[in-house]
Amino acid sequence: MPGQKISLNHNKELAAIFRQMSDCYKYMGPEQRFRALAYETVSKTLSNMQQPIDILAPDIKKLDELKGVGDSIAEKIIEYLQTGKIRTFEKLKKQVPFPLLELMDIQGIGPATLRLLHDELNINSKEDLARAIEAGKLKKVKGFATKKIENLKKVLKLESSKLRMPFKVAEKIGTEIQREIKKIPGVKQCLLAGSLRRKKETVGDIDVIITANHRSWKKIIRMITMLPQVKKVLAAGQTKASIILNKNDVQVDIRIVHEDELGAALVYFTGSKEHNIQLRTIGKQKGWKVNEYGVFDERTGKCLASATEEEIYSLFGLHFIPPEKRTGKDELTKAKR
Repeated sequence: MPGQKISLNHNKELAAIFRQMSDCYKYMGPEQRFRALAYETVSKTLSNMQQPIDILAPDIKKLDELKGVGDSIAEKIIEYLQTGKIRTFEKLKKQVPFPLLELMDIQGIGPATLRLLHDELNINSKEDLARAIEAGKLKKVKGFATKKIENLKKVLKLESSKLRMPFKVAEKIGTEIQREIKKIPGVKQCLLAGSLRRKKETVGDIDVIITANHRSWKKIIRMITMLPQVKKVLAAGQTKASIILNKNDVQVDIRIVHEDELGAALVYFTGSKEHNIQLRTIGKQKGWKVNEYGVFDERTGKCLASATEEEIYSLFGLHFIPPEKRTGKDELTKAKR
């Protein structure tokens, strides 16, 4: 039923928000560890629920019965369902360098390290970090040995242009790792993206997108990092991982998404960068926000398209554009209906 799908989406949206709130509190330091744990617990509860949260939401007592949910979190759930926002979360994002927190997934980079980067070098985002690395600033920060800096370079893809391989080589390696991932229990779909999907003459690294039930995500990421083909784990989080393979030291970047986000993820992670910029620019003119999760109405937050690439391009008034044509030149003009 369409109504049930929307309600289950609220579970997913709230789980993501509470996970991000947990990350904010982790960043703030040990004194906030209990809050961090509380929001992490309720995020897992919501992710694993089969019942739409909307059914319980009007009644705080019923919400209180859920694992990890007390009066305060129950009120935030109701606030989100009524307004589409949580004021505490909006305030938290301003208290921490929020864009930087996704780097917690990188091996050897925890909340304390991120605070150090922010305090010592005023780093607030991945872009700031990339610039600091290229300028050699991290070498002056305590705890940043050459090995850790090299890991960061790989995760941020600062040297990918130096390690490009012919398309046929990348295709063979990509197909092999795709085949292994498909064997992992819980994986529904496993698709190749990036420059490999665009069939570029040379490929820097391999991008993989997986769909699976949310409760299996953590286990799937763990099993991927344990594959015999993996030489080194650069980063491993709840929704993504970056690994180095034994074969040719190829880097593979993996993302897990919900099935109804697959189309948006494919468009975003297939690229090209220039193609995506053009789509975002058109979307902005229409009052839309375009990202790896879908196309959203900026004003209401409603998802307008996300499940398939075809429906996303159709929303823009375009015919489907094959991956190899997504160059960021005039393909959008040619694809107009």
